Amino acid sequence: MKKSILMLVCLLIFPIAVSFATTPPPQRMSPVTSISLTYDLDKSSLHIEAVHPSNNWEIDYVRMMTVSLNGQVVSTLNYYHQTSAAGFSEDVQLPAKVGDVITVDLFCTGGSSMSKDLTVTKPGE
Repeated sequence: MKKSILMLVCLLIFPIAVSFATTPPPQRMSPVTSISLTYDLDKSSLHIEAVHPSNNWEIDYVRMMTVSLNGQVVSTLNYYHQTSAAGFSEDVQLPAKVGDVITVDLFCTGGSSMSKDLTVTKPGE
């Protein structure tokens, strides 16, 4: 009787132990740590660069970007992977004039987000 109980306990515990041993640890998602915005007034082009280090570009990446002009969302872009281990970059066509405020919001797969504003100025200012 004691051998049967011991055998039953072993048969129940062994699969649980194996599943814990073979389950990979959860991925640690990294947040965006900085955003750099530059606007080319002549080309009506916004260049976005963000530092977002990632060891797995298919799981941990910038998943969405919104671009607002003077408080109104003008573009929402979705992404499904990151193109570099160091971060994210994108160019967006955006007609704007001197004095306009551009806001970029980046959202990561891990749930973090970051925002950055840029006021359009004349070249050389």
